[in-house]
Amino acid sequence: MAVGPPEAPAMAAQSLLDPKALELLRMLDRDQPGAFSEFVRMFVHEAPDLVKKMEAAQAAGDADALGKAAHYLRSAALAMGASALVEVCHSLEHLEDEQLGSEAIDALFVELRRRTRDALILLLQEVPQI
Repeated sequence: MAVGPPEAPAMAAQSLLDPKALELLRMLDRDQPGAFSEFVRMFVHEAPDLVKKMEAAQAAGDADALGKAAHYLRSAALAMGASALVEVCHSLEHLEDEQLGSEAIDALFVELRRRTRDALILLLQEVPQI
């Protein structure tokens, strides 16, 4: 039985953040020290609230509200380099009301929560002083 190296999960997790996006954010620190940390702090604060809004919209059968919250989270995740989170948000952003009760949507929400958690953990590791 083949077993991968112990560092494989960490390497896979690191690929969840786009290094180019992170570098662009870090460049902001040159002109405004602390800007990168502030963007991470805002994302860490806002992302869980947006996920809650998306869950509430799904429960209410409101695809429009879900789409708006998903769009906002997708935009923020894109700026932070959280590529995997961007993908699931894009899928949730373009749903119709009748799609909200399906099992496929439930699976997307499981992915949303997992990818949000992963992005938050990895971003916090980028800025340990938060």
